[in-house]
Amino acid sequence: MRTRIVAGAGLVALVALLAACGSSASSSGSSTTAAKPSNTSTTVPQSTTTTSAASTPTSTAVAASAPKCPTLVEANAALGATYANLTQMSSAGGSLICEYIGGPGGTAGVVIFTGLSETVFQGQVAHAPGNPAMPSISGVGDGAYGKDIGGRSVVNAYSNATRTVVAAQATGSLASVEALAKAALTANS
Repeated sequence: MRTRIVAGAGLVALVALLAACGSSASSSGSSTTAAKPSNTSTTVPQSTTTTSAASTPTSTAVAASAPKCPTLVEANAALGATYANLTQMSSAGGSLICEYIGGPGGTAGVVIFTGLSETVFQGQVAHAPGNPAMPSISGVGDGAYGKDIGGRSVVNAYSNATRTVVAAQATGSLASVEALAKAALTANS
């Protein structure tokens, strides 16, 4: 039970972290500073790497693997914009924060949780619509929810086969953020 609460809180906190980084990230890409939300301790980055250029979950066993960010090229294609750098930060619980910096409107990002236990995966999927609930969207993984919130498009999506949950966001169209969520699910399939 504690794991499900921590993982659920982690997803919400990491989405909030990306929103905060999106409004304050530097376009130089030489360094990234992420503010730690005051309401949680689950988002402390463990390491950072920077590089340039609606169905029901199944109980299939899934081998845990490290999450992978969509490449900078894949993200640029998905978002229909050019971002200068990709910054990757591992976080508590084995998730990965992928930030694409130096693009129009600031930072785009996706948080990826892979190979989750069945219980944690079901808890994450149950919270995927968000609070307040976002409308369901089709064509992204096995289920997805998305909405434009305060000028940023947000998409939460999941894949039953790999028990992967992603939370993507960027300034721009909901369709482009859906494409980023698809790219993240594909990179982790």
